[in-house]
Amino acid sequence: MFQIRLIIALIITVAFLPGTLVAQYSSSDAGQYTILNAQYGTTRNHVDVTNRLKEIARQDRTFRMGNSTFGVDPDPGQVKTLRIYARGPNGQERMFEYREGSTVDGSMFSSWGRGDWGNDPWHGGWEGGGGYQPQPEMTTALQNLREAQQNLESASRDKGGHRVKALDHIRQAIAEVEAGIQYDNTHRSKGEDRRH
Repeated sequence: MFQIRLIIALIITVAFLPGTLVAQYSSSDAGQYTILNAQYGTTRNHVDVTNRLKEIARQDRTFRMGNSTFGVDPDPGQVKTLRIYARGPNGQERMFEYREGSTVDGSMFSSWGRGDWGNDPWHGGWEGGGGYQPQPEMTTALQNLREAQQNLESASRDKGGHRVKALDHIRQAIAEVEAGIQYDNTHRSKGEDRRH
């Protein structure tokens, strides 16, 4: 009787495992932005790190970024930035900035782990290729919020409901910062005055 139960359990496991793996894999690569290119460095000296970023993305969904990550220091003695240029669901290009030492979270990028991006020719430079301007403060705020979200998600669950409330507030803040970035990208490209 035990052998029959074991066989049934194995059959059920094998039957449902592929679907579970596909759902898990696709949900972790379901971001809304498609990466076009990645540059690392400063305005003065920077290098294309798109292919190296693909290698890293295949290994980790999040990582802490610095000179050792990319194996190059394009501007010694200066604080570097990783700039990821991506296209959103509406077709508009956007730049994500990560200061040296910050955490990069690939969950917002489609096909992050598969590396099915960055294959099209890139005609932009350090400032990008589209009608948007860098928003380093907003991008940094977004990264800090995502890092806080990860920390809270990893925290123990015995906080009297306050951890859950904090996570809700952070999700709302992330949505507002993203909406602010999108608004600025859309309206500034139409020639509106830039006011904070």
